[in-house]
Amino acid sequence: LEVRYLSRAFEQMRDEIQNANRALLESERLATIGRMASSVSHDLRHYLAAVYANAEFLASPALPVSERAELYEEIRLAVNETTDMLDSLLIFSRTGTALHRVPTTISSLVDRAMALIHKHPDADKVAVRLEHGEADTMAAVDSKQVERAVYNLLLNACQSARESTSRREVIVSLDAGKDSVSVTIVDSGPGVAEEIRASLFDPFVSQGKQKGTGLGLTLACSVAREHDGDVKLVSSRAGETIFRLTVARHLS
Repeated sequence: LEVRYLSRAFEQMRDEIQNANRALLESERLATIGRMASSVSHDLRHYLAAVYANAEFLASPALPVSERAELYEEIRLAVNETTDMLDSLLIFSRTGTALHRVPTTISSLVDRAMALIHKHPDADKVAVRLEHGEADTMAAVDSKQVERAVYNLLLNACQSARESTSRREVIVSLDAGKDSVSVTIVDSGPGVAEEIRASLFDPFVSQGKQKGTGLGLTLACSVAREHDGDVKLVSSRAGETIFRLTVARHLS
């Protein structure tokens, strides 16, 4: 009788723990969806408001040609920002699915990411340069995802460097070991505040970060982990913040 009683008690306890875990997971899922909806809604409203307002100004026949060109440029930037945000959301939603790995030099992905970042307004007046080395950076990766991860880290670095009161600089370097390749990004910004370092890679948390959904660093970290690597804040102080992204080669 005691054995049956204990067995039933353990089963009841197990069911209660499982129900509590399911409730906790559901609560966390709903909280994440809520943060995502709030963040995405805020950004979309901001971009759409810019497009709508500038489109109304463009409807004026008395508008000078020079001002018309400025409004077109503001609309283009708002549309590009929206596209970037949606691309990040799509890649983030697909993390955990099968990667499309192809042999690629990580240096070529860095080059492409740098070419894109130079066109971004947040890179304006920021010197972004690559320190070339002789490292073999070939790896089997999902090139689109890794390029986006590097781009997000570069954008974060440029936004930080723009806050500098002196030099505004971002330096990129590559290193390669036997089994992995890493991209190191150094910016001359004011540094990452101590109180946000613990949540720096959390999704949809933009407090203390630069503008946007708060997905940039989260996405970079997720992509790196799916490539059996990681993203680390190596160090941060006024005038020098260092992030490093590492991916496994997986060539054999």
